Amino acid sequence: MAASTPQDVPNHELDEHRLEDLRDILSPTKLRLLQQILASPTGALSSKELAARNTISDSTIRDHLRDLHNRDTQIVAKLEPDTSPVPNGIPRVYFAVTEYGISLLKQADLYDQIGLLYDMYEAVDLQLPDADNQPVTLDEIENYDHRPTPDWL
Repeated sequence: MAASTPQDVPNHELDEHRLEDLRDILSPTKLRLLQQILASPTGALSSKELAARNTISDSTIRDHLRDLHNRDTQIVAKLEPDTSPVPNGIPRVYFAVTEYGISLLKQADLYDQIGLLYDMYEAVDLQLPDADNQPVTLDEIENYDHRPTPDWL
């Protein structure tokens, strides 16, 4: 058997940032948030809308999304409504999964389940946490005419 030379050895350059991002999105909470955002009809959800789909608080959701936003390569983007002023109770920030975030989910084979989530959320009657004390309903937020949508989906 002949000895291999350096030019025979395959190049296995490792993108450490991408690997770190993959590890991060594999945390159950962050993965669930990313999939829920992509399973929405608009491709962008506010932390209030995500709180209606989860058992964690609005502020914890914002912390996770802020972490995914503040990376070297953003996994989520912040979007704002296309009008001002925004009515009381309507979110002023929405989150969308970036093309990079989608590619991470596809690489980890976690993108195809999104269609099932879409069907599930369409069939369920969701409520905002502490709905009686909210100035708007989840339906009013979801049907707000000026809510942003990502242009890459």
